[in-house]
Amino acid sequence: MKYRHFFWDFDGTLYDTYGRITRAAANALGDMGVKLTAEEVFPVAKRSLFAVCAKWAEPLGYTYDQFLEIYHRHSEQEGAESIRPFPGALETLREVVERGGKNYLYTHRSGSVFRWLEHDGITDLFADKITTLDGFPSKPAPDALNYLVCKHGLNLSDCVMVGDRDIDLDAAKNAHMSCALFDPDNFYPDYDTPWRFRTMDELRKTLLE
Repeated sequence: MKYRHFFWDFDGTLYDTYGRITRAAANALGDMGVKLTAEEVFPVAKRSLFAVCAKWAEPLGYTYDQFLEIYHRHSEQEGAESIRPFPGALETLREVVERGGKNYLYTHRSGSVFRWLEHDGITDLFADKITTLDGFPSKPAPDALNYLVCKHGLNLSDCVMVGDRDIDLDAAKNAHMSCALFDPDNFYPDYDTPWRFRTMDELRKTLLE
Protein backbone atom coordinates (compact mmCIF):
# COMPACT_ATOMS: atom_id res chain seq x y z
CA MET A 1 0.00 0.00 0.00
CA LYS A 2 1.12 3.54 -0.66
CA TYR A 3 -0.10 4.54 2.84
CA ARG A 4 -0.77 2.70 6.08
CA HIS A 5 -3.15 5.15 7.74
CA PHE A 6 -6.27 6.37 5.92
CA PHE A 7 -8.27 9.29 7.30
CA TRP A 8 -11.77 9.37 5.81
CA ASP A 9 -14.43 12.04 5.53
CA PHE A 10 -17.98 10.69 5.76
CA ASP A 11 -20.49 12.74 3.74
CA GLY A 12 -19.76 12.62 0.03
CA THR A 13 -16.68 10.43 0.51
CA LEU A 14 -17.53 7.12 2.15
CA TYR A 15 -21.29 7.66 1.96
CA ASP A 16 -23.40 9.11 -0.82
CA THR A 17 -25.44 11.55 1.25
CA TYR A 18 -25.80 14.66 -0.88
CA GLY A 19 -29.10 13.58 -2.38
CA ARG A 20 -30.63 13.42 1.07
CA ILE A 21 -28.88 16.61 2.19
CA THR A 22 -29.94 18.68 -0.80
CA ARG A 23 -33.53 17.42 -0.75
CA ALA A 24 -33.86 18.23 2.96
CA ALA A 25 -32.25 21.64 2.49
CA ALA A 26 -34.50 22.46 -0.47
CA ASN A 27 -37.59 21.37 1.49
CA ALA A 28 -36.50 23.44 4.49
CA LEU A 29 -36.04 26.48 2.27
CA GLY A 30 -39.44 25.75 0.74
CA ASP A 31 -40.98 26.02 4.20
CA MET A 32 -39.40 29.48 4.39
CA GLY A 33 -40.87 30.47 1.07
CA VAL A 34 -37.78 29.92 -1.10
CA LYS A 35 -38.66 27.56 -3.94
CA LEU A 36 -35.58 25.74 -5.23
CA THR A 37 -34.85 22.27 -6.55
CA ALA A 38 -32.33 19.96 -4.93
CA GLU A 39 -30.17 20.35 -8.02
CA GLU A 40 -30.11 24.13 -7.54
CA VAL A 41 -29.17 23.76 -3.88
CA PHE A 42 -26.42 21.19 -4.46
CA PRO A 43 -23.52 23.49 -5.49
CA VAL A 44 -23.97 25.52 -2.29
CA ALA A 45 -24.72 22.54 -0.04
CA LYS A 46 -21.53 20.92 -1.32
CA ARG A 47 -19.66 23.68 0.49
CA SER A 48 -21.73 23.45 3.68
CA LEU A 49 -25.22 23.78 5.16
CA PHE A 50 -23.98 26.99 6.74
CA ALA A 51 -23.44 28.34 3.21
CA VAL A 52 -27.00 27.34 2.28
CA CYS A 53 -28.36 29.18 5.30
CA ALA A 54 -26.22 32.25 4.65
CA LYS A 55 -27.32 32.45 1.02
CA TRP A 56 -31.06 31.89 1.34
CA ALA A 57 -32.31 31.65 4.95
CA GLU A 58 -30.45 34.42 6.77
CA PRO A 59 -31.66 37.15 4.37
CA LEU A 60 -35.18 36.17 5.44
CA GLY A 61 -34.31 36.55 9.13
CA TYR A 62 -33.69 32.90 10.02
CA THR A 63 -30.76 31.95 12.21
CA TYR A 64 -28.57 28.96 11.44
CA ASP A 65 -30.05 27.04 14.38
CA GLN A 66 -33.58 27.72 13.10
CA PHE A 67 -32.62 26.58 9.63
CA LEU A 68 -31.03 23.40 11.01
CA GLU A 69 -34.12 22.58 13.05
CA ILE A 70 -36.30 22.66 9.95
CA TYR A 71 -33.63 20.91 7.86
CA HIS A 72 -33.30 18.01 10.32
CA ARG A 73 -37.06 17.54 10.41
CA HIS A 74 -37.09 16.97 6.66
CA SER A 75 -33.90 14.89 6.74
CA GLU A 76 -35.29 12.47 9.30
CA GLN A 77 -38.39 11.91 7.17
CA GLU A 78 -36.23 10.00 4.69
CA GLY A 79 -35.47 6.36 5.33
CA ALA A 80 -32.15 4.65 5.91
CA GLU A 81 -31.92 3.81 2.21
CA SER A 82 -31.29 7.50 1.46
CA ILE A 83 -27.80 7.21 3.00
CA ARG A 84 -25.77 4.45 1.41
CA PRO A 85 -22.03 3.82 1.03
CA PHE A 86 -20.52 4.64 -2.33
CA PRO A 87 -19.91 1.51 -4.43
CA GLY A 88 -16.63 -0.01 -3.32
CA ALA A 89 -16.33 2.07 -0.13
CA LEU A 90 -16.89 -0.74 2.36
CA GLU A 91 -14.63 -3.07 0.38
CA THR A 92 -11.90 -0.43 0.48
CA LEU A 93 -12.18 -0.01 4.25
CA ARG A 94 -11.98 -3.77 4.74
CA GLU A 95 -9.02 -4.14 2.42
CA VAL A 96 -7.08 -1.45 4.30
CA VAL A 97 -7.47 -3.47 7.49
CA GLU A 98 -6.78 -6.80 5.78
CA ARG A 99 -3.51 -5.41 4.44
CA GLY A 100 -2.41 -4.30 7.89
CA GLY A 101 -3.42 -0.64 7.62
CA LYS A 102 -5.82 1.41 9.73
CA ASN A 103 -8.82 3.61 9.02
CA TYR A 104 -9.75 6.78 10.92
CA LEU A 105 -12.98 8.76 10.55
CA TYR A 106 -12.91 12.56 10.58
CA THR A 107 -16.30 14.16 9.93
CA HIS A 108 -18.18 17.36 10.68
CA ARG A 109 -21.27 15.22 11.20
CA SER A 110 -22.44 14.76 14.79
CA GLY A 111 -22.94 11.51 16.64
CA SER A 112 -25.55 10.46 14.06
CA VAL A 113 -22.68 9.02 12.04
CA PHE A 114 -22.37 6.11 14.45
CA ARG A 115 -25.88 4.93 13.53
CA TRP A 116 -24.84 4.47 9.90
CA LEU A 117 -21.58 2.73 10.75
CA GLU A 118 -23.47 0.31 12.97
CA HIS A 119 -26.18 -0.16 10.32
CA ASP A 120 -23.56 -1.41 7.86
CA GLY A 121 -21.50 -3.31 10.44
CA ILE A 122 -18.28 -1.34 9.87
CA THR A 123 -17.74 0.38 13.23
CA ASP A 124 -14.82 -1.92 14.04
CA LEU A 125 -13.05 -1.05 10.78
CA PHE A 126 -12.04 2.31 12.28
CA ALA A 127 -9.16 2.64 14.72
CA ASP A 128 -10.52 6.01 15.88
CA LYS A 129 -13.26 8.50 15.04
CA ILE A 130 -13.60 12.28 15.29
CA THR A 131 -17.00 14.01 15.03
CA THR A 132 -18.26 17.48 15.95
CA LEU A 133 -18.94 16.09 19.42
CA ASP A 134 -15.19 16.09 20.07
CA GLY A 135 -15.07 19.88 19.90
CA PHE A 136 -12.19 20.42 17.49
CA PRO A 137 -12.11 23.46 15.21
CA SER A 138 -13.73 22.77 11.86
CA LYS A 139 -11.80 21.85 8.74
CA PRO A 140 -9.55 23.16 7.25
CA ALA A 141 -8.04 23.54 10.71
CA PRO A 142 -5.62 20.62 11.26
CA ASP A 143 -6.25 20.21 14.99
CA ALA A 144 -8.25 16.98 14.81
CA LEU A 145 -5.77 15.35 12.43
CA ASN A 146 -2.85 16.51 14.57
CA TYR A 147 -4.56 14.99 17.61
CA LEU A 148 -5.02 11.62 15.95
CA VAL A 149 -1.45 11.56 14.64
CA CYS A 150 -0.08 12.37 18.10
CA LYS A 151 -2.46 10.03 19.95
CA HIS A 152 -1.55 7.02 17.80
CA GLY A 153 2.11 7.91 17.27
CA LEU A 154 1.83 7.97 13.48
CA ASN A 155 4.44 8.81 10.88
CA LEU A 156 3.04 11.55 8.66
CA SER A 157 4.54 9.99 5.55
CA ASP A 158 2.27 6.97 6.15
CA CYS A 159 -0.90 9.08 6.38
CA VAL A 160 -3.42 10.25 3.79
CA MET A 161 -6.68 12.16 4.20
CA VAL A 162 -9.42 11.24 1.72
CA GLY A 163 -12.23 13.73 1.20
CA ASP A 164 -14.63 15.14 -1.36
CA ARG A 165 -14.21 18.85 -0.55
CA ASP A 166 -11.38 21.33 -0.58
CA ILE A 167 -11.61 21.81 3.19
CA ASP A 168 -10.91 18.10 3.75
CA LEU A 169 -7.72 18.25 1.73
CA ASP A 170 -6.74 21.67 3.08
CA ALA A 171 -6.94 20.20 6.58
CA ALA A 172 -4.57 17.43 5.49
CA LYS A 173 -2.15 19.93 3.97
CA ASN A 174 -2.26 22.01 7.14
CA ALA A 175 -1.43 18.85 9.10
CA HIS A 176 1.46 18.14 6.69
CA MET A 177 0.04 14.83 5.51
CA SER A 178 -0.86 13.66 2.03
CA CYS A 179 -4.35 14.06 0.61
CA ALA A 180 -6.58 12.38 -1.96
CA LEU A 181 -9.64 13.95 -3.60
CA PHE A 182 -12.69 11.75 -4.11
CA ASP A 183 -14.66 13.76 -6.65
CA PRO A 184 -17.28 11.69 -8.51
CA ASP A 185 -19.05 14.84 -9.74
CA ASN A 186 -15.84 16.56 -10.89
CA PHE A 187 -16.70 19.45 -8.59
CA TYR A 188 -13.07 20.47 -8.05
CA PRO A 189 -11.38 19.99 -11.45
CA ASP A 190 -8.64 22.54 -10.69
CA TYR A 191 -7.84 21.65 -7.09
CA ASP A 192 -4.15 20.92 -6.54
CA THR A 193 -3.85 17.38 -5.15
CA PRO A 194 -1.44 14.49 -5.70
CA TRP A 195 -4.35 12.04 -5.94
CA ARG A 196 -7.72 12.44 -7.66
CA PHE A 197 -10.39 9.75 -8.06
CA ARG A 198 -13.88 9.51 -9.54
CA THR A 199 -14.71 6.06 -8.10
CA MET A 200 -13.80 4.18 -4.96
CA ASP A 201 -12.63 1.19 -6.99
CA GLU A 202 -10.15 3.44 -8.77
CA LEU A 203 -8.91 4.72 -5.41
CA ARG A 204 -8.54 1.21 -4.03
CA LYS A 205 -6.62 -0.06 -7.04
CA THR A 206 -4.23 2.91 -6.93
CA LEU A 207 -3.58 3.52 -3.23
CA LEU A 208 -3.88 -0.06 -1.97
CA GLU A 209 -1.90 -1.79 -4.69
